[in-house]
Amino acid sequence: MSCDPVYEPPICPAGVDRTALRAEIALKLAEVLQTVREARAYLLAVRRLIEHADDALEDLVGLLAADGRRDLAACVQLEVIEENFAAERWVTRLIEEFDRNYYAAFQRMEESVPAEVGHVSGDEVLRSVIDP
Repeated sequence: MSCDPVYEPPICPAGVDRTALRAEIALKLAEVLQTVREARAYLLAVRRLIEHADDALEDLVGLLAADGRRDLAACVQLEVIEENFAAERWVTRLIEEFDRNYYAAFQRMEESVPAEVGHVSGDEVLRSVIDP
């Protein structure tokens, strides 16, 4: 990760167990990545729900028309389906921008942080959690 931070965090003081510190970094990185992946999954779920609602609305319009309520079917078609066509589009755009900007930054961080800090093995992470 190449960046020139304005904020300069304090240097690790002498005597700090760097293995434990790196294990803590690895755990925190895993937590952050899991949270971002979960957020992305929610965005994808919202898109699926909107697509499902759109399909159900199309069915509703057909049922209303079949029941002789063409006026109501036309109203739903015009006011809900045609006027709100952007609902799926804005969700898709949000997901695309999320992936391109926010999620991509986390993917780069997932690759670069362990490389910059030094890889910590799973055993080291477990030891630091069990014997802090």
